[in-house]
Amino acid sequence: MRGEPARARSTLLAGVAGVLLLFGGACALVACGGSGSARPGPGPSASGSSSPGGRPATRTPAPTSTADTAASRLLAQLRPFAVTDCRPQPSGDDGITAALTCVPGVSTAAPAPRAVSVFGYADAAALQADVGRRSAALTDVGDCARGQTSIERWAHSSRRRGTFLCSATPGRFSVFWTVDDEHLGFAAEDSDAARLLAWWRDYDPV
Repeated sequence: MRGEPARARSTLLAGVAGVLLLFGGACALVACGGSGSARPGPGPSASGSSSPGGRPATRTPAPTSTADTAASRLLAQLRPFAVTDCRPQPSGDDGITAALTCVPGVSTAAPAPRAVSVFGYADAAALQADVGRRSAALTDVGDCARGQTSIERWAHSSRRRGTFLCSATPGRFSVFWTVDDEHLGFAAEDSDAARLLAWWRDYDPV
């Protein structure tokens, strides 16, 4: 009597195997892309998708968690639309927590320079130390408003005030200013001193 169940089990297993083979054949022709069928293409890769012209479309890389927490915090200190297209840059100083190079946002009456640099400082002492280094490299000969190299103070209100440094060389006028209470610094340059100063008077990033 033991042989009957064994033969029954063998017959059942053979039948199941046959069904699986048939199913596998159907998969090979239909779901798995057999001859004449359209095989689904791969999904978009991390490097970008294809453009209609067939060239890969550029995609800004996702920021990494290590780099750019400090840069994100610095950006969050600025007014909306004050800057666009920001890129982190090396700070070169331990007291600078983050540095960005950006395109000036918000329209102003005077044309904006091509770029503005933004610096975040760890504290007031770090900000003043950087001001001291920059000031030591300048020789004050006059007045920024006249397009001359100078070391000055500026203020728009009790909380929006700081140091204003300008450096004039042939074909280049550069400015650096701080917003002391916010522990921020900014820098920009232009070939035309009057144009750069007119932009600065209208530009309010904080």
